[in-house]
Amino acid sequence: MMKEIYRKIVHLGLSSLLICPFILHLPEPLDIRVYYSLGLLAAALINSAVVRRSKLRVELENFSSELHKFVDSFGEKTRMPLAVIEEAIDEFHGFIERQLSLLERDYEKREGYVGLLYGMIGAVISLLVDPCHTFYGITALAVVDTVASISSMAIWHRGKSLGGEAVAFLVYASLLVVSGSSALQAIVVSLLAVVSEYFSPEDNLTVPVVATTTAMLLGAPPHCPL
Repeated sequence: MMKEIYRKIVHLGLSSLLICPFILHLPEPLDIRVYYSLGLLAAALINSAVVRRSKLRVELENFSSELHKFVDSFGEKTRMPLAVIEEAIDEFHGFIERQLSLLERDYEKREGYVGLLYGMIGAVISLLVDPCHTFYGITALAVVDTVASISSMAIWHRGKSLGGEAVAFLVYASLLVVSGSSALQAIVVSLLAVVSEYFSPEDNLTVPVVATTTAMLLGAPPHCPL
């Protein structure tokens, strides 16, 4: 359970970064298109590194072995600072391995960290659909999955449940009402976002697109990037 909670906290934090252009002015020359494009590039690079992790681990181990031999070739006084560097590299590698282990779902251990990549793809598609309604998709990405998962584990002791989806629906609908949507708009957008989260094979991809498109079609109040 703690591993899943940790994953959802990171998920919420990363989603919050996507909301930044709607509440903060990005520094020049960044705009939301460049900002999201850089995020997509970073996600793709991280995913490719995870996919190649076994090869990277071997390469790092070979590097550590060569570094160890290099350190041993020096005298005792010179060896000490180099040994500190070697130890720091080993600790950093161990830290990255632990974080990836906590963040990955089972199938991601075989296929890469696709949750982050698909989330960024969903965000970019939402931006292409309508920049002024992308806010709905990003908040759905941040709220629906996080609330559904944590409430399901905390109350129903399951990874996914209809009760958790109901809680996510209420929380997201309330957020939309507070942000200016009518009750009907909030209900429809929240309902479709929750259904997408529950049935989609990759909710990070579909939830933001569904929420953004639905909000646009319903004429929900626009929230344009600053």
